[in-house]
Amino acid sequence: MKGGWAELAEELGGGNKPLLGWVNSWKLYISAKNLNEWAYGYGMTDPLELCQAILKLGPEEEVDFHAEKELKRSLLEYIAKPKKALADIVYMINGKEYTSLLDALAKEDDIENAGIRFLKPKLKENWDYNTPTKTIALMGQGMGWVEHFSYDAFSLDKWDRQQHIQRENVMIRAFLTKFYYPESIKTKSEDPLAGPIRHYVPKVRLMEDMWNHIRSTGMVPFEIRVCTYTKNARYSYDLDLINNTLLKDFRGGQATLKNKAERTVIDYLNFDTILAATDMKDIVKKTFINLFEMEHAIAFDISHSMGITDQMAMNALNSIVHRGLAEKEGAAPREVYFIDPEALAKQAKKFE
Repeated sequence: MKGGWAELAEELGGGNKPLLGWVNSWKLYISAKNLNEWAYGYGMTDPLELCQAILKLGPEEEVDFHAEKELKRSLLEYIAKPKKALADIVYMINGKEYTSLLDALAKEDDIENAGIRFLKPKLKENWDYNTPTKTIALMGQGMGWVEHFSYDAFSLDKWDRQQHIQRENVMIRAFLTKFYYPESIKTKSEDPLAGPIRHYVPKVRLMEDMWNHIRSTGMVPFEIRVCTYTKNARYSYDLDLINNTLLKDFRGGQATLKNKAERTVIDYLNFDTILAATDMKDIVKKTFINLFEMEHAIAFDISHSMGITDQMAMNALNSIVHRGLAEKEGAAPREVYFIDPEALAKQAKKFE
């Protein structure tokens, strides 16, 4: 079988040649043969073909052989990274059911209404930082509702199986977290000595606007974050569009944070705006997320919760301070780090 994963396997690996070798400490060995079996052995829709269909929606001058090759490379890198799924997903887009949002993006010119349904939740997984949700419904103009359940991380029976579903009206926004932006060999060769160019800065935006932008540029999303805001809370959902799953928050199961902060919905919106637009290393981004949820922290608080060294935590915290996203007081080695919501709001305005 040619095309899609079979084409990618033959082109990048061929036969049983290793594609990516060992991946981090998981030592995950991926071969071209494994990739074929993964794609076609379970009767799933071929994600590569869907990604290629979206890519071809972009400007013709940017979608060449080089762009297609880079898409395949970027997709393979995304697949190789370890991820924990909490639930499967199906979508309802403009009244039609899709098992893949990529499929809907390739076929639907725009989005008038949408539904995201979470199926087969893994009840034995840790949901401490995920909101157990049945449905997210987008009714248009960024407004909709969510149906979710209660979850008590500190209870022996974390799930209240007798409870009723809770429905709340919400404002819905989204931004891309992992994606490929098309670039032709001509564009890439304009200045061969220049560093990597950031062609797209993600923004917290209406799902309708994000949809239109993806289709007009041929940008291929691998993962998105959907944020829903009530009057008093924010619920976030990281969606793996390649495997069609809800992803587990990296904080699930980590040591409980101290000095938990009380944040308003506006604080969360400002934070999400900065999180979306700022290009950070993974460890810095995770530290930023943890620090935002705390009134204040020292390096040990972060290292203890994330399972890293004090020096790694301090480096990440200082990187956040250097970007103007946090402040610190005191002298080494007991510097205290904290985020000022008013300063964060000023930073967020730069990305509006």
